[in-house]
Amino acid sequence: MRSKWVRGLLRAAWGLELVVAVVILAVTLVQLFLVGQTTLNELLAGQFDLDGFFVSAMTIVVGIEFVKMLLLHTPRAVTDVLLFAIARQLVVSHSSSVDTLLGVAAVALIFIIKKFLHTEEDDGAAAGKRPPETPAH
Repeated sequence: MRSKWVRGLLRAAWGLELVVAVVILAVTLVQLFLVGQTTLNELLAGQFDLDGFFVSAMTIVVGIEFVKMLLLHTPRAVTDVLLFAIARQLVVSHSSSVDTLLGVAAVALIFIIKKFLHTEEDDGAAAGKRPPETPAH
């Protein structure tokens, strides 16, 4: 009885994650279209803002990586989201030298984690396998 409850809750959680992923992807696609339209208008008017473009572009990339993380459930997907979020912050914010140094150190640490701590098993879901904590439909 309890096992059925747990399986039902896991299915509901998986379903909600899919809904959230679809919503985030839809918003990201709308944002991509709007960024393209705004960039074209700014270029034609001679008022292009590269910083604003980078903010929007990196936000779109983080959104896409977040959707992949919700769908894959792998440690590699989580580190990719962290990597892009930190890289976005480094690119768009004009922080102090200490903040920039900490950001670069965080990126380096993520690369070290990806190089030495991730295994082939971490990419199991990326190869089409369902995450172990999620029941088959």
